[in-house]
Amino acid sequence: MRIIGLADDPPMWLSWSSGIFTDEGFYTLDARHMALFGTLAPGNFHDRLLSPLLSLIQEAVFRTYGANVLTARGVSVAFSLLTLLVFWLGLRRSAGRPVADLGLLFLALATPYLLYNRLALQETPTAFWLVAAFAGWSYGESAEGRKRAVWFALAGASLGIAVVFKSLAGIAAPAILIACIWRPQASERRIGLWSLAGFALVIGMEALLWTIPHGSELRRMNAYFVSHQIMPHSPLSVWLNIRRALWNGERGLLPYLCAFLPSVIVLVAIAARRVRSRVSLFMWAWLGGGLLFCLLSNYAPSRYYVLFLPALCALAAIGARSIGRLPRVACVCVFIAVSGAWTVKQETERSATIFQMPSDIVRMVGVSSDIRLVGDFAPEICLHTKYSAAPVQPGLSNDDHPVERLNATYIAVTRAPKWRGWWIAHYPNLVTPKHFVGTVQFGGDGRYVIDIYRVH
Repeated sequence: MRIIGLADDPPMWLSWSSGIFTDEGFYTLDARHMALFGTLAPGNFHDRLLSPLLSLIQEAVFRTYGANVLTARGVSVAFSLLTLLVFWLGLRRSAGRPVADLGLLFLALATPYLLYNRLALQETPTAFWLVAAFAGWSYGESAEGRKRAVWFALAGASLGIAVVFKSLAGIAAPAILIACIWRPQASERRIGLWSLAGFALVIGMEALLWTIPHGSELRRMNAYFVSHQIMPHSPLSVWLNIRRALWNGERGLLPYLCAFLPSVIVLVAIAARRVRSRVSLFMWAWLGGGLLFCLLSNYAPSRYYVLFLPALCALAAIGARSIGRLPRVACVCVFIAVSGAWTVKQETERSATIFQMPSDIVRMVGVSSDIRLVGDFAPEICLHTKYSAAPVQPGLSNDDHPVERLNATYIAVTRAPKWRGWWIAHYPNLVTPKHFVGTVQFGGDGRYVIDIYRVH
């Protein structure tokens, strides 16, 4: 486990968002509670509503191998390895073996892909299904007759599953569906419609079996994500989001990609000038959907980039094959050197607070099965324990009398003005030295400090 870093914290420079330290707990919450307690997590935040198929896979893994941070991250590792295989197969079929080999190299060693794929987040499993949809399209392009229709139907179904895993996968929907349907000859377009049928079948089943029965809860949760995290509320917000994406050194999309993948960006630019093929157009449409979302969205942390990194790396490989051997070798060497430098940096700053912290919390509060911890970091704190947990996030989850409604025994209060201020305003008699139990920290530099308070 130490070799592939499953017990390690994500490096602080991987993302400006605290989500890399909280969202593993958020998005394994129901699966962990089902495996340990036989019920969904307490309260009104249920990640199973947002990603039912992934949650069921996590539950099965937890029941088989134990519910902890290592097994949760193991799911992502498995999906990431399958993604590389399917990506190579799709590129080989659509662009040839040399492009496939280069694309595989770029994607496998891309630092963001490498580091995010050992975290228990939704993006890695979702990316697998997007790549599977691309592979279905690739095989459909070279097939004939009924086989072509089957491959296109599988491509559409894979896209639908990706959207079920994470709705943000919709950024690739236009690329995949248009690529399958668009044909110079009208007679061939009917075959491409099988992709739309496969997509509609999966989405329709999900709507009937899941979205409609849980409509009110999903509308409440999605309203928060859309209004607070995604939608800009004015032309000024749009401009500020674009400016951030292009120039902000910490949160910007372009500065981030240039820092981690400079030679890949150069090769993509070369592909834009020199190459016009069906597979390159497919990848440009996929990449364009991802870039457009990140340019306009109020909230676009770097883990979202995992959803379009395969398209970026495929275009880089296509661009590399369009230039001479020496420039190509130089670009690959620069890519390996940069990725290696980031890997060395990560290794020298290695920490494992997420893995080590549970022993600290157990010493503080004991091992009773009746313990229930609530707070914004609570699901992550409890991920490697046997405790019950519930998140508290104003506007999204359990923000109405959480201590009373959730029968909390302990609260986790982050030392940040926003979160500490909320708890003091709502529970001034709890956030006091009298109820203070201890402190846990996340991150190699202790950036996230959480105080634990006893309720009674």
